[in-house]
Amino acid sequence: MEKPNFDPKRFMSGIIFGTVIILSVFLLNIYEFFIVSAVITAFSVYEIYSIFDLSGYRYFILPEILAILTAFSFAFLKPDAFIFILFLSVFLIFFKNVLSFKTDSGRSIFIDLFSILYAGFLISFLLKIFAISSGRLLLLLLFILVWASDIFAYYGGRHFGRHKLIVSLSPKKTVEGALIGFLSAVLIALIFRIFINDYKRFTAVSFIILSSVTVIAGMFGDLTESLIKRMGGKKDSGYLIPGHGGILDRIDSLILAAPFFYYTASYYLKR
Repeated sequence: MEKPNFDPKRFMSGIIFGTVIILSVFLLNIYEFFIVSAVITAFSVYEIYSIFDLSGYRYFILPEILAILTAFSFAFLKPDAFIFILFLSVFLIFFKNVLSFKTDSGRSIFIDLFSILYAGFLISFLLKIFAISSGRLLLLLLFILVWASDIFAYYGGRHFGRHKLIVSLSPKKTVEGALIGFLSAVLIALIFRIFINDYKRFTAVSFIILSSVTVIAGMFGDLTESLIKRMGGKKDSGYLIPGHGGILDRIDSLILAAPFFYYTASYYLKR
């Protein structure tokens, strides 16, 4: 059992990052919010290539553009247009790697395709949530669920953790921490439901299901990024956010949580 150390740099940068994101949700329209998400996507793609030591411009510029274009088409265009953009992206990735073939092109082509899916398509679900009924408040709920789970899992694990979750991927994460993070996030979400009328359209049971699915998906998102970093032999995805690492280190849980949140919330809203 390891006592948590308070890191003021980590705390302040986390507060600033969270405040900027929440203000973006409530002060910007959906197209302005897309610009914010496009910046996040661009940094995320760059960090993926940095993890695998492919940080030259010839590697990440085209995938960054295609990831942003994929996100835009999925969020704003009709399904046929999105499929066409996805097909065009795959073709251009093949074309780029054939045209500039080098010994590392085999690895590059898979990272290209993965970055478009992971940092473009999945992050674009934030825009899809923004666009549905009461989307701003639902995004706030998503952030609360993911951030509360992360914070309570971190400190709960340091205080009470005894059984490792998946040592090979993240040796500091514990079963006890994950359970504390899960229960705390769902409880905090239920408290918010009491005070915000827009959430009362969900029954208590459907709200618990929505929260539970989202938190579990967020935990897998965190572990997925740990897997990516392990494959690249890196501890952090970058150094942009003091005390946290890179953008991916801060949004890893959101990347997988957002799609599950969107589809679950949409299901209950349509009932």
